[in-house]
Amino acid sequence: MIRKREMMIRSKVHTLSTVAFAIFLAASLGQAEAAKQPNILIVIADDLNKDSVGVYGNKDVKTPNIDRLASQGMRFNMAYTSTAMCAPTRQQMYTGLYPVRSGAYPNHSKVKPGTKSLVHYLKALGYRVGLSGKRHFGPPSSFPFEQVSRKVDSAAIREFVARDKKQPFCLLVTSNSPHVPWSAGDASQYAPGKLTIPPYWVDTP
Repeated sequence: MIRKREMMIRSKVHTLSTVAFAIFLAASLGQAEAAKQPNILIVIADDLNKDSVGVYGNKDVKTPNIDRLASQGMRFNMAYTSTAMCAPTRQQMYTGLYPVRSGAYPNHSKVKPGTKSLVHYLKALGYRVGLSGKRHFGPPSSFPFEQVSRKVDSAAIREFVARDKKQPFCLLVTSNSPHVPWSAGDASQYAPGKLTIPPYWVDTP
């Protein structure tokens, strides 16, 4: 049980600080000219353990694009969620509030009416704030994202990014992967016999 709980907590690592940094960055840009404001890209996976990508030390899983983004941006090594569940974690990230403060602490719950999120703060600084992919938060008034697409869509993302070069954007790309079913994807990319199996798995030889 302890091991499972640790894995659940670790699965949400790093995304929280990414958004916290975005909010901090937005606050620090209050006096900056719009032309100097950086674009912000936040990529969120669903039920991904932090060490399941190359940039955090995995030697088997192929994540070259994420690794490249991390090498060119900011990487967080000590970022945790206080509630390792989907909806509470997302709303904690977007608001900067502990779930017990926002009201979104059971899974599938929503924040209290009137709660503001990074959408409000960034829009006030002149940003377009979009989301491509999974939502799992509410109410809409607390998270008034521009819905770029209901599922992650490369064409829709490119259109959003290219729409207005003079206005800075914040884009959240929120994939459903690698959430169940775990049989999705191209299994031929990996040879089972060559994968490194964690020693705490029950079927480890």
